[in-house]
Amino acid sequence: MNIIAKRGKPNNSNLKKPTHKFKLLKSFLLLAIFSLMILPQISAVEVIMDSSFSSGETFLAKISGNFIDQVTRENVFFYRGHVKIPAIYGVVKIEDEFYIYSILTGKTEGDYSLSIEGVRYMRATEVVDDDIILNFTISNETAVFSVNPGVVSTNDDFSLELQNLQDRKINIEIREDSPWIISQDFLELKSGEKKNLFFKFAEDSEKGIVNVEFSSDGFYYILPVYLDTNKTSRGKTDFEFQPSVVEVSMATGSDSKRILYITNTGDEAIENIFFDVSPLLEPYVLVSPENIDELGPNSTEKIEIQITSGEEEAILEGKITAYAGNLSASLTLVLDLVKDFIPPEGEEDAVIVTTCEELGGTICVESQECTGESAYAKDGVCCLAPAECSEKGGSSTGKWIGGGLLVLAFVFLYWFYKRRYKRVEKRKAF
Repeated sequence: MNIIAKRGKPNNSNLKKPTHKFKLLKSFLLLAIFSLMILPQISAVEVIMDSSFSSGETFLAKISGNFIDQVTRENVFFYRGHVKIPAIYGVVKIEDEFYIYSILTGKTEGDYSLSIEGVRYMRATEVVDDDIILNFTISNETAVFSVNPGVVSTNDDFSLELQNLQDRKINIEIREDSPWIISQDFLELKSGEKKNLFFKFAEDSEKGIVNVEFSSDGFYYILPVYLDTNKTSRGKTDFEFQPSVVEVSMATGSDSKRILYITNTGDEAIENIFFDVSPLLEPYVLVSPENIDELGPNSTEKIEIQITSGEEEAILEGKITAYAGNLSASLTLVLDLVKDFIPPEGEEDAVIVTTCEELGGTICVESQECTGESAYAKDGVCCLAPAECSEKGGSSTGKWIGGGLLVLAFVFLYWFYKRRYKRVEKRKAF
């Protein structure tokens, strides 16, 4: 806001010139008026975020204020200069604050901004809906790794994805500021490799925010994790998607398919599971089968997601939710629809996105076979627990029995041959 002071020439040339004290008082009054007018605009919304990011880094901003409307994905836009750009991002509300994260992969060096539009909030005693503009820059450096999602709000165990953005192998150290979270302390990633990292809360975890720090070669990211429960008194989740996040890049005007699994992790069968697709994804996505009559304990069911893209470029993020009575499990699906997109060499229409580790199983080596149920995973044929991999050819007892039968067969042939030979000899004697 600009304040313009109009000055007029005095009619009486004999007026006394203002004293030094008067000038100071006048400046103080002007500063006070300016502060009263401008401070409500500045303090209406508080923002905590970095002003500069590396290419590929996970962007994170925390927004605080007296919001009348909720900040959702539909209110958030990213710009390069004055041009709106596509981005993979999410909005998470934790108590009265909003966290916005974005994966800056593929973003080149330059000036960018995040704009929150169409949201009403209080500025002092006034209700306003002015756009909230957050400016930042992206440097020409490449981040060591990315973390997706960039913030987590959960009442249960969760997983997230880390990707190595370097052209070499890296080691990521993982540190937590609370003993409530149980996870591994170290993760090794090859160049460009993505891995899912799983977190499990202890039974006595309490409601609140904990921070998880990821660091490698001096680069770090601090992940806010909000456990939304007073006290966890739960066992395992009854059923869950594997994986819980799927990203699909595909050409506009094309079809694709992704194969994943839903797993019953409880001790009882779950009946009448049906799927719901969020409205944003509904025009593009079909789930097959539409429902599951029964999913036994510790069992897994294959799910196919059929995707038909439109003719316009877009980045869409929504959820596919499975319901069974008062139970539910959600999968986050991100669609990046790009004109003239060429899929990686060797990628087929139907792509399996779940690893054997995510299914809690084991890939048997060539000399082994699975003793029970198996499923095709991203990294091979997966032997599903409680089945195990065992050596081909059976047990040692079976080998002894087989060997004994073989010896008996040789003894019988020898006896038969000797008896027949004696008969021939007797005939020759006569």
